[in-house]
Amino acid sequence: MATPFPLLTPATDIAGVVERIDVVIAWSRENQSRLGYFVALYKRVTRAIGKGVDDGLFQDGPRMVRFDVTFANRFFAALNGHFYPAQGPAPPHCWRVKFEAIERPSHVILLHMLAGMNAHIHLDLGVTAWLVSKPGPLEALREDFYTINTVLAHQVKAVLHEIGQISPILADIYDVLRKSEIELIDEVIIVFRDRAWDFARVLAAEPHFLDSPTIGIRDLTIAAFGSLLLHPPQPFAAIVNGIAARESQDVAHNIAVLDGIASRPVTHPAAVPPVKAPG
Repeated sequence: MATPFPLLTPATDIAGVVERIDVVIAWSRENQSRLGYFVALYKRVTRAIGKGVDDGLFQDGPRMVRFDVTFANRFFAALNGHFYPAQGPAPPHCWRVKFEAIERPSHVILLHMLAGMNAHIHLDLGVTAWLVSKPGPLEALREDFYTINTVLAHQVKAVLHEIGQISPILADIYDVLRKSEIELIDEVIIVFRDRAWDFARVLAAEPHFLDSPTIGIRDLTIAAFGSLLLHPPQPFAAIVNGIAARESQDVAHNIAVLDGIASRPVTHPAAVPPVKAPG
């Protein structure tokens, strides 16, 4: 019998974010929930951001701590809304698409990760940038915003590089892409990042009374894209099914492997400067 999902209180610092992520990972392993796939990836990224703050990677370290905590608390609130619908607001539609897919074995590990990234980056990242920049101008955040996304892309690639234990065919595909110097993950992150920044700029420029409908429309658009990710048309569906057929179906083991990757020492891109915003 499944154990109840733990109600998550808001975090106040990066260590608190990681503690709550570990709680979700432990629950996911105990309940064989594929929710743990994205959460383990998120743990790796969160630890990397914390290390970046400690290493002076950002122009304004305290602001980026606030950024990380605000960003994570939106995810925790969405989880609470999904598992405790009577106790607070419902999660955004893009998160509902992600959460409704977590118990479906037909979705490969990478798609669970991408669906989470779709909701968290496409919606939450832009909203977080807008909120954290206040009361100053959004543009003051731009360089650190782009730096944090460089960190994100590097950590996603690091996880995929080690994913062969649970998804051998995905590892083979990624290895071919890497050897061909096709920076697929970088391109995905860049598209997500630029859309998030553009959305933050829209929120910063418009009158306050339009915030809620603007976010609502954005949410529905992202939810539609998330549904397409999780239910791809042919011939992509056949490729996904082929990957799924060779992936480990031991969810608890898979999460343990991903958590092990997430818990290893974090590195940042060596000698690679953060990608600057255009202009």
